[in-house]
Amino acid sequence: MTPAHVAVAVIRHRGRIFAQRRDLAAARAPGLWEFPGGKLEPAEPAEAALFRELLEEVRWTPPRAAALEPLAYAYAHGAVVLHAFLCEVPPARPPALATPLAWGWFTREELGRLPMPAANGGLLRGIP
Repeated sequence: MTPAHVAVAVIRHRGRIFAQRRDLAAARAPGLWEFPGGKLEPAEPAEAALFRELLEEVRWTPPRAAALEPLAYAYAHGAVVLHAFLCEVPPARPPALATPLAWGWFTREELGRLPMPAANGGLLRGIP
């Protein structure tokens, strides 16, 4: 089975990382916390998907995004490849994110205690 390719943003501001909680009615992983992002369209570069998804999900465009090492993960329902990007927010300007989902800014330790999809948890361990 071909893996789903997903672009995700690790958004950092003042030592904290942004995460949002999936809708409780979501078909997959309801109520789990994750980094914003979404599936790549056919032939879409990962960075382009990242910017498109961030605009759709949180109404924000990062000033820049640094690619992290892609992470492959196999779930029982199928495989996924996370194309993660580190998005640093300038300290003086907090981002104006807008999402209807529950969200917050968390330390790495706090994120480690939140229920997350396994692939997102693996990604957390690889954040510099």
